[in-house]
Amino acid sequence: MQKRFIHFIGLIPVIGLSLLSSFSTPGQTPNCKLLIPASEGTVDGRSNASGIQPGDTICLLPGQKPYLLITHLQGTPEAPIVIINTIGMVAITQFYYGISIDSCSFIKLSGKGVSAFPYGIRAYDIDGAGMGIEGLSTDIEIEGIEISNTLYAGLICKSEPNCLFNSTRDKYVMRNISIHDNYIHDTGTEGFYIGSSFYNGYPIQCGGVDTILLPHLIRGLYVYNNRLTRTGWDGIQASSADSGCVIFGNEITYDSEEAELNQMSGIIIGEGSGCDCYNNQILNGKGSGIQIHGLGGNKVYNNLILNAGRTYLQEYPYMNAFYVGDQSTTPGSSFLFAYNTIISPKDYAIDFRNLSTAGNLFINNIVINCGRDLSLGSNISFQNNCTNPTLDLSWFVDPTNGNFDLKPSSPCVNAAITVSQLNLSFDILDRNRPFALVNDIGAYECHDSSLIAVPELISNPLIRFTIESTDRPDLLVIRYTVSDPDYVRIGLYDLTGRLTGMVVDAWLTPGDYEQQVDVSSLPAGMYIFRMTAGKENVAKKFQVCR
Repeated sequence: MQKRFIHFIGLIPVIGLSLLSSFSTPGQTPNCKLLIPASEGTVDGRSNASGIQPGDTICLLPGQKPYLLITHLQGTPEAPIVIINTIGMVAITQFYYGISIDSCSFIKLSGKGVSAFPYGIRAYDIDGAGMGIEGLSTDIEIEGIEISNTLYAGLICKSEPNCLFNSTRDKYVMRNISIHDNYIHDTGTEGFYIGSSFYNGYPIQCGGVDTILLPHLIRGLYVYNNRLTRTGWDGIQASSADSGCVIFGNEITYDSEEAELNQMSGIIIGEGSGCDCYNNQILNGKGSGIQIHGLGGNKVYNNLILNAGRTYLQEYPYMNAFYVGDQSTTPGSSFLFAYNTIISPKDYAIDFRNLSTAGNLFINNIVINCGRDLSLGSNISFQNNCTNPTLDLSWFVDPTNGNFDLKPSSPCVNAAITVSQLNLSFDILDRNRPFALVNDIGAYECHDSSLIAVPELISNPLIRFTIESTDRPDLLVIRYTVSDPDYVRIGLYDLTGRLTGMVVDAWLTPGDYEQQVDVSSLPAGMYIFRMTAGKENVAKKFQVCR
């Protein structure tokens, strides 16, 4: 997962990263400003932690406690306060909440203090939510926490409006929430419940008067590399996160076990959210894979969605790989679904019910064995997808054991077309795209070494395609014929499959064409021109000599 992490390091406020190297072995005590014994359940900046300053580290000693309340601690962007386990495991159990972060800012809570325990802070058997981030808290990072067997959600992150009127949209914005590398399982309701689902107004009674208050927004939400399994309701729900929201690299299995209607999905991008969603694996849940009810402008790509809704035996409502509604959409915005691998959804690959958007695109996806059909609804364009209505998994390396990497013989390899809205350079496993000539369709980019050995490459009698020299040694002429109106791409690649430039990338009418190509800037070596027109393709080598 390291490559993806580096890709976003400039965007995600990863608090206190440099401290982790000093918390490596059992028995080692880091540079702790304050030690909290197992007998204490509160870390309070107004009492037992009153001497804590920005940049300090608070260490939780091992043992069991009923709850952990972290309150009134204020770090700074440059010097966050770190709270971390040391020496051993911290266990929190059998109370009406597990962990609460209240009235705090610039705090990192980490369960990675001892290398023997990847989740060194554990909250379990909780008669409420496993964890809450509330009380106008902001700029919080959570990692290395295990939460299980909760009556309600695993983690709740929001400050709902109340009669103090201090958490309404005009008064407060929650910023930079980073939730990563945690393990959540066996929850009564959601795995993560982030942001208010009442984006358009929260009903409340103050002084006997019914009032509708607008809940706060979240700006900067990063949910990544978490494991969630056997959630009662949705795996991850993110609402009212109107900017800077990404949900990626999560593994979600067996979501929606309680089959609670309107609470059934692996990931739900709720009202008021505009989250990009990529590199997630959503496997064997009762609910739909990803539901979107948000603002629009979402990019959903590189996800594996397997058996979405297949164990939900009712005919209605439909359970699909993707569902898009229109509850809070910005008119004229668009949705992009690209490079996803979808296997055996109970009903549709995508149920698209949004009529207020434009330019919606479903492109370069693999779709196999839909229970009903590819799609329901309209207002979305389908381009260049690999589809099979039957459960034929022969395109994949070892699907029985969960390996949906593509075989080099798959028709989805080297078959993607350009997606102008998405400059994609990695696949679901964080490997480079493209590996050979062009991107593969679906979430996985085949990295089989046989794809680099391209003796005479690809020939196709249906396409006339020649490379000719000119009187200038660094100038080539490509001549080609377009038989039918089609989208034509001619790319220039080196022998590692790296794209060095596009020669043609346009919709062309039938006819004969020629294109001059200046190769004076290329180092000496062997190169490849590849032409695709619809489903037809051809590639030829040429050599640059210096």
